[in-house]
Amino acid sequence: MPERDRPSFTLQLSQNKYLAPSDDRMDVVLTVRVGDAGVPAAGPPPTAELLLVDCSSSMDWPPTKIEAARHACRAAIGSLRDGVLFGVVECTSRARLVYPAEPPLAVAGERTRHEAKAAASGLIAGGGTAMSTWLDLARDLFGKTPAAIRHAVLLTDGKNESDHRGALDAALDRCRGRFACDARGIGDDWEPRDLQRIASVLRGSADAVLEEAELAGDFRRLVERAMGRTVPDVRLRMTTMPYSRLRFVKQVFPTEVDLTAQCHKVGQVLELPTGAWGDELREYHLCLDVETAELSRYEDRLLGAVTLFADEPVAEQQAVVGYLTDDLALSSVPDDDVARVTGQAELGRAVRAGWDAFERDDRVVAAREWGTAVRLATELGNAEILKRLGRLIDVRDDGTVTIKDAVRPRDGFSAVLGSTISAYPGAAEPAAAVTPPEPGGVPRECVHCGHKAPPTANWCGHCSEPFEPGAAS
Repeated sequence: MPERDRPSFTLQLSQNKYLAPSDDRMDVVLTVRVGDAGVPAAGPPPTAELLLVDCSSSMDWPPTKIEAARHACRAAIGSLRDGVLFGVVECTSRARLVYPAEPPLAVAGERTRHEAKAAASGLIAGGGTAMSTWLDLARDLFGKTPAAIRHAVLLTDGKNESDHRGALDAALDRCRGRFACDARGIGDDWEPRDLQRIASVLRGSADAVLEEAELAGDFRRLVERAMGRTVPDVRLRMTTMPYSRLRFVKQVFPTEVDLTAQCHKVGQVLELPTGAWGDELREYHLCLDVETAELSRYEDRLLGAVTLFADEPVAEQQAVVGYLTDDLALSSVPDDDVARVTGQAELGRAVRAGWDAFERDDRVVAAREWGTAVRLATELGNAEILKRLGRLIDVRDDGTVTIKDAVRPRDGFSAVLGSTISAYPGAAEPAAAVTPPEPGGVPRECVHCGHKAPPTANWCGHCSEPFEPGAAS
């Protein structure tokens, strides 16, 4: 490939190298950037797309759900570029390929897109829900294609009640590494943990459909994003030392996913496949167990090394270093990036704990946990989580939290699934802290919800919408 057609790869490492004798771990944040990953001169890589649509009987009530699914399928099909391999799967207690009528997958073009839209318009609700069969059929269909980029969108409105116990986990193990999958839940009677498991193992996103009218645009965006990925796979290779070993590795931006189980040994190193990439940035939290008794004081010791591979090494190797010291002023100060990602993990825990308490009808604990989440999200500048929490709670000017009278399950599911969404410095304007109005200042009134906020606030503490510059009232 000519040099001008090659994407650019950057690997950066952030850590506080100083360790106290009582420490037993080293935390580092890895930032991976891929740029210039446009369509190569030779054309885009072979790409395959599947739409997995829940057609169980519950999708028929209200009937707007199945119609929203049909419309979303047509929108996604219409966005497919010529040459993409694709199919539409009817998903109930079994999975059935409805377009094309049989394998192999169709090749996107004017005729096949028209035929596929007609097939999607004929989807009818009736039957149970067995997600393992949906994923297994997707794996089989993708396995019959030469595509390097393989992506599915899965939509469901119900719980996985037609599957045998453990069937979904077994199917996910079979599908791991075979394709990526974004999962969406529609309505108010599905299990967000199932969608989170699917997205975590299959390197996708999971979210709730808040309004049915939004589904078509979401499907289109997911398909277009998948088609924009032109680097089939990027892998992290991690080397440890006799006195260090991997405790865990997580993706922490744009979403948090524990990837430890997806590492495998290649000779003497651990390799982590990270899936397909376009022009994007991702962050990873790497934690090593360290036997500090094996380290000499007051000198840098190599704890490990990280490299980045596509078809070959594509970025300079980064060293994980440890420096054993008795100076607590050095070892007790966390690295800024490490502190940010650990704060994000605590934020996610508080959001999920609040929902668990709310489901138990323990509104006191729910309000306390969500109050903690508001504080952490404000400190981290995570406006997306503040927005999702704003559908569940009201934040008063003194910072106290009250739960709204009418909370839709889908709004809670949105918060739970959104709890893995991370903030990155510079990616968005930081959210303002929830504080009482300052003496002598004029409170700002939100034009979206009417909530009053401190005069220095940049974001509404109630609905999380940004204030217009200078819009104090």
